[in-house]
Amino acid sequence: MSWYNRVVWSEGQFLLPQIFQQQERYLEHFAHSRSVPLSPFFWGFSRYDIDHEALNLGKLVLKDVAGVFPDGTPFEAPGHTLLPPPLTIQPEHLEQLIYLALPIRTPNAEETSFEDNSESLARFAVFESDVRDANSIGLGAKTVQLSHLRLRLMPQKALTDAWIGLPIARISTLRADGGVEIDSTVIPPVTHYTASTLLQTWLSQIHDLTHLRADSLADRLTGRQGKGSEAAEVSDYLLLQILNRYEPLLHHVQKVGATSPEFIYRQLICMAGELSTFVRPHTRRPIEHLPYRHDAPYYCLKPVVDDVQHLLNAVLIRSAQHIRLEDAAYGVKNAVVEPTELRGFNALVLAVKAQIPPDILVHQFAAQTKIGPSDRLPELIRSHLPGMALQALPVPPRQIPFNAGYVYFELLRDGPLWEHIAHYGGLAMHIAGEFPGLLIELWGVRDQ
Repeated sequence: MSWYNRVVWSEGQFLLPQIFQQQERYLEHFAHSRSVPLSPFFWGFSRYDIDHEALNLGKLVLKDVAGVFPDGTPFEAPGHTLLPPPLTIQPEHLEQLIYLALPIRTPNAEETSFEDNSESLARFAVFESDVRDANSIGLGAKTVQLSHLRLRLMPQKALTDAWIGLPIARISTLRADGGVEIDSTVIPPVTHYTASTLLQTWLSQIHDLTHLRADSLADRLTGRQGKGSEAAEVSDYLLLQILNRYEPLLHHVQKVGATSPEFIYRQLICMAGELSTFVRPHTRRPIEHLPYRHDAPYYCLKPVVDDVQHLLNAVLIRSAQHIRLEDAAYGVKNAVVEPTELRGFNALVLAVKAQIPPDILVHQFAAQTKIGPSDRLPELIRSHLPGMALQALPVPPRQIPFNAGYVYFELLRDGPLWEHIAHYGGLAMHIAGEFPGLLIELWGVRDQ
């Protein structure tokens, strides 16, 4: 109970080592207890650098490392303490996590060792250093006993309750030449995402994809992509609003750098939830993701990153797409669309306008229009064989814009002609009659 209590300074007090040690423990405990509520994810590596050449020799060696242990102990090597000794990888280390470890602080236990004893559980080792008096009237340097942390690299099975550690790598392969390989899916716990190259790559990819999708959607809504802008829906504007909100946020996170992976996880699951409203037509709900794990960021962040990328890639899959009709010889019009895209539509709708009464247009257009595969349409015309049927629609599908004076037909996608189109691609139409001021639009509709 008294291990972290405050020292009472009173007159006549003897200056014993225990007094200064107790005061130091009190201040460290006070500072840690005061700062922990500010963030539960304060611990982890702020930077780390594994020597990959040493891996070829069967050893795990750290070239640089800094961060905070879960108990609040900061470390920096080789700056304020020595780097841990290299760990020679043995066969029993395969598939084990390797930890950067430190003896845990225990009340009434030895904390500082004056001897070079590898079995000691003291947290600090003593060394001597010449320390200069920082005062302007100082008397020069004096030899002072200082201490540094006794960092160790330890396999997971050797990490007993007497140690506290941070996982830094997993041994995935022991090669025949004695070299080792580490698991690329292991991201150590980090205090900010820039400590991990993989986290930086993920964030950069999502930011760039968000920027591209926002630009493309803005082009569509401002009419810079031509006809397709006429089919703009409220959902398109709401999607752009989501992208315009998250793109500057992701850009800010990239510029600041010192951002916790938990903050990135939080923003990405929010982004996935908002996009799911528009991009997942069957549920309109986000999928359930794993809870955040600070000790294993890869396993909780990777599915979220994949989900956000999938949703962003689906943003430009429109509920209605205008298909350009290209004039060919003898009054034939060819649909300019990829076969795979044509098969992806749930319905094909023709919007037709002419300078005749709509009821007459509905009857005559369906009777005098022949639609079929582009390579078989001439044969259908010569042989007077029927093409694909058109069914008049009382109102257009909600996915496409309603324009006054137009009548709408759905192309019935059944029978051998459609099977031929679905397999080989190519859709064409021929209009036999005369329709003054004829305007035709072909729309592909998706079920959203």
